[in-house]
Amino acid sequence: MPVDLPAVSAPDEPLDVAPAPPALFSVPRDALRRMCVELGYGSHHADLLRKRVLHGRDPALPPRLAAGLASRVRAATMHVLRVDTTDDGARKHLLALHDGETIEAVRLPGTAHASACLSTQVGCAMACRFCASGLLGVRRQLAAHELLEQVVLLRRDGPVARLVLMGTGEPTQNLRAVGEALLVLRDEGGIGPRHVLLSTVGPPAAIERVGELGLRLTLALSLHALDRDLRGALVPTQVHVEPRDLLDAADRHAELTGRPYQVEWVLLGGQNDSPAQAADLAVALRGRRAHVSAIAWNAVEDMPFARPASGVAEAFVGTLRAAGISAALRRSVGGASSAACGQLRIAHRRDG
Repeated sequence: MPVDLPAVSAPDEPLDVAPAPPALFSVPRDALRRMCVELGYGSHHADLLRKRVLHGRDPALPPRLAAGLASRVRAATMHVLRVDTTDDGARKHLLALHDGETIEAVRLPGTAHASACLSTQVGCAMACRFCASGLLGVRRQLAAHELLEQVVLLRRDGPVARLVLMGTGEPTQNLRAVGEALLVLRDEGGIGPRHVLLSTVGPPAAIERVGELGLRLTLALSLHALDRDLRGALVPTQVHVEPRDLLDAADRHAELTGRPYQVEWVLLGGQNDSPAQAADLAVALRGRRAHVSAIAWNAVEDMPFARPASGVAEAFVGTLRAAGISAALRRSVGGASSAACGQLRIAHRRDG
């Protein structure tokens, strides 16, 4: 039996639906100050509001001002769908955006200071074959206010003093929003560029664009292989990029900022974890201001890779250190909770 549907307004009939107010951090600070003045309060309330929200605190506004602003701006355009907490203290948040898309943001514990690991895109176009982030492709860019809102939500779990742009997405493909957010965090959020780590797979021109931001942040080069064919197989969107050209570009960034860079190396069993590959990497890095951050691959369902055999990851890092290269074996934070980039989002999409 057919079901009667409600009448739909003709195209020339206006719908009585008020548009949602803009996001708080999409409104210029001067415009927010004017709003406060129009509502009969001092402009300084705008600065206090932004700072308190950015630090994950209660805005503590006068009630009449809070009511007036509520109809003009939204403090948040996203909400938490799920939080996974692991034995190592990482708290991974699956966040729903205003358009129904989802992203991930993680509060990473530290011995002295916690870090916020942020996504910069919905999905990722880099298609790294060992990473879940790109399995669904890239859906859209995140706006600067959406990067800031991730920090706000993570700070509600506790203080965050460092920023890691290593979540879903390639930051260099969304540098305008990244740069805007970093300036707000520097000026109002208590996180300066020297406490920011930005990860990129390249190409060299992308690293040059990071330098053009004019911020002395630390670069993390997602390298994974020195052999161009192997790296092209692991990162198909970079098949024509020469890995040593990436290192040269990272050197120029280090010279520009005065900060050493990090070389990320995901260890894939039988692919890029041999003693010979470690020795070649040591030679390639000799004389460069680079630190190797190696990590054993975190298994992703249906991907044709394996973790290194027992002791192989330690031996790889040991070879580098013996050659005088700064190197560390990173622990896999939250590995028991689908915590590798993109896995929580993928699981949510499959379940939904």
